[in-house]
Amino acid sequence: MTLGIRLRASLARTAARAAATLALVAAASAPAGAQLYFGQNLVQYDRLNWRVLETEHFLVHYYPVEKEAAYDAARMAERAYARLSRLLQHQFREKKPIILFASRGDFAQSNVFGDLGEGTGGVTDPLRQRMAQPFTGDYRSFEHVLAHEMVHAFQFDIFSRGRAGANLQTLAQVNPPLWYMEGMAEFLSLGYEHPQTDSWIRDAAINGNLPTIKQMTERPDQYFPYRFGFSLWQYVGQRWGDQAVGEIMNAVPNLGIERAFKRELGLSLEELSDEWKEAMQLKHLPRIAELDRARKFAQPLLTQRRTGGIADLYIAPALSPDGRQIAFISYGNFLRGEVFPDLYLADAQTGKRIKRLVKSTTNSDVEELRQLYSQSSFSPDGKYLAYTAQRRGKDVLYILDVAKRSTIRLIDVPQLEQVLSPSWSPDGRQIVMTGNVGGITDLYIVNADGTGLRQLTRDRFGDMQPSWSPDGRTIAFASDRDTDFDVLRLGRWKIALLDVATGQVTEVPNQAGLNINPQWAPDGRSFAFVSDRTGTANLFLYDLDAREHYQLTNVVGAVNSQTEFSPAISWAHKADLLAFVYYEKGTNNVWSIRNPRLLKKQPFRPAAPTPVVAAGAPGAAPGGAAPVAPA
Repeated sequence: MTLGIRLRASLARTAARAAATLALVAAASAPAGAQLYFGQNLVQYDRLNWRVLETEHFLVHYYPVEKEAAYDAARMAERAYARLSRLLQHQFREKKPIILFASRGDFAQSNVFGDLGEGTGGVTDPLRQRMAQPFTGDYRSFEHVLAHEMVHAFQFDIFSRGRAGANLQTLAQVNPPLWYMEGMAEFLSLGYEHPQTDSWIRDAAINGNLPTIKQMTERPDQYFPYRFGFSLWQYVGQRWGDQAVGEIMNAVPNLGIERAFKRELGLSLEELSDEWKEAMQLKHLPRIAELDRARKFAQPLLTQRRTGGIADLYIAPALSPDGRQIAFISYGNFLRGEVFPDLYLADAQTGKRIKRLVKSTTNSDVEELRQLYSQSSFSPDGKYLAYTAQRRGKDVLYILDVAKRSTIRLIDVPQLEQVLSPSWSPDGRQIVMTGNVGGITDLYIVNADGTGLRQLTRDRFGDMQPSWSPDGRTIAFASDRDTDFDVLRLGRWKIALLDVATGQVTEVPNQAGLNINPQWAPDGRSFAFVSDRTGTANLFLYDLDAREHYQLTNVVGAVNSQTEFSPAISWAHKADLLAFVYYEKGTNNVWSIRNPRLLKKQPFRPAAPTPVVAAGAPGAAPGGAAPVAPA
């Protein structure tokens, strides 16, 4: 059973699930004296000096560089426990370990669970009920993963009757399906509003692909349990109340899945399945006439038919400045053994794959491409490509000669544990990027020759996905700058602007929902970004002169990559061509728009809110608490 929460692509998802299964089997059979050391079975790059922070219900393991973030995480853990223990009607009798890693690279070296891949944001084992996860770079998405894993700790503790490692035979005998385990963890950590899940369910409803519960049980590879299971539990919570989730969970160890649902809800799983499917169709199908398919305003660019490959997955697009080529991450030819996500180059007019630029996974120089929260960037002359990847257990910045397909420079910044989202300055001399130190992200600038590292922001806010303006004066980026750290009221990502000369940061006004991935227009007077403020991730434009937001698309699917935080758009400055990742029919393809500002209409004005009928407060996490991750 995998307990990671990040990867969606079918092949990578299956691989991550298998890896997690093996890791948990290994964890369950580990000797009682096993320690949190590195390098016993994995390559040892770091030996971390562990500390333990003891709270009322947890033993939080951390190391000095992440101390500040770890203390905040401990506060989040106790807050999540207070809500979940009440909702699930269960108290821990023993303190549960939480193991925190400052970065994805450190998490990959863990000998507790092994390297589960970038798609695994956290993991919990049933034997010792240890929760482990890296910091994600912003607190809101981190707390989502933390609460998700804590739900698993509750699930396992209820099966073990409060004594970690007990009654594993009951857990094995019941064998709760992934939609049950992962769907419940997503629901109890995210709540009643999650636009990405709505997009998935709407897409399935439109295309006649809503599964039965039996199908979800038998084919978790086909019906992703995190999204479909989440939707099913949302329906249960809305119809029977939040307390029904805890009642079902507490009944399952004695009655099994089918009988527990029947006793608490009065419906068999087959009947529940039918009623959930009908409710989803009634919820989503009436809106279809108001929405557009991508072909109405865009052209397909990277698809399985045009580009080839063993999976219909094309992500992290980066257009060359002249709009003639596009770099992207995808899978290649099975017969050539191209079964891992690698960095490719394609013709940006025809979509034809030109060549593989970077081989990953089996390459000791590029152990793992950063694909979930990063995208590559062409130099202003189009000759070089900057991208980030893991090497020797930490992230480094690579400069690739595109024509020669060779790395000309490897920029290893010892101070930074993780590097994401490089963006070139318009003169080609510098690169801005997101850097992670101790689980906290800031913006950094480095010269293209690897010298002169300079920190631009210095705070606890998450500063992600920087984009350098054409005139070189401003850097747009996504940040959670409305977070209140005193009470840990965690903000959603919004677009902010940094003045390169003064360092002053200004948040763009009037932003609702989750806003990510700013990309500048060629004239530098506006920028495009992705926002889910309408309930679906769409393309938006902000005009700096008019100080107005404009909704460019109103799609039936979603402008969305693997996660709601993943970069999904790229704008070629010299060609005025915009590429975006579009989710529809269960695929992530890349489409393109010529002169995207022609889609600009009237300034965006939010619609009047629609009342939400649910057991908790509208839009709140179960139990009436605020949602713990961007929705």
